[in-house]
Amino acid sequence: MKTLIVIFFSCLLLTTTSFAQEPLFKKLDFIIGEWSGTGSDFGNSKSQINSEFLPVMDGKYIRVSNNSQFEPTDKNPEGENHVDWGMISFDESRGMYIYRQFNNEGYVNQYVLTDSLTNDSTLVFDTEIIENFVAGGKARLTIKKI
Repeated sequence: MKTLIVIFFSCLLLTTTSFAQEPLFKKLDFIIGEWSGTGSDFGNSKSQINSEFLPVMDGKYIRVSNNSQFEPTDKNPEGENHVDWGMISFDESRGMYIYRQFNNEGYVNQYVLTDSLTNDSTLVFDTEIIENFVAGGKARLTIKKI
């Protein structure tokens, strides 16, 4: 009887181990790396953007860092610097990717990857919680592979 139990647990362990080796962030692989580009805000102020998406802690998370330097405008002659840091994780109990983003303006976004709006080249994250922002406010982050 002990031999059967040992064999059973060995098979269970092998099955669990091979399942655990599936890439956790396969759907997000294309965003990994360092990126730079340009953008604009709602008032059409142009910006230079530098972003970084890097696996950390043995690949259990993706660390995100964004820095957008906006050019001076009539309303803001010194320009503006937006900085946000965050982590993307996978919530196993919900079966969802979660992105927690901390902004230098003092608000915190918690996004979920919306699978119904996602394909192989587009990722859509919608907020489910925003701290220190307008009550009922929403945000969407869309990343497109070009």
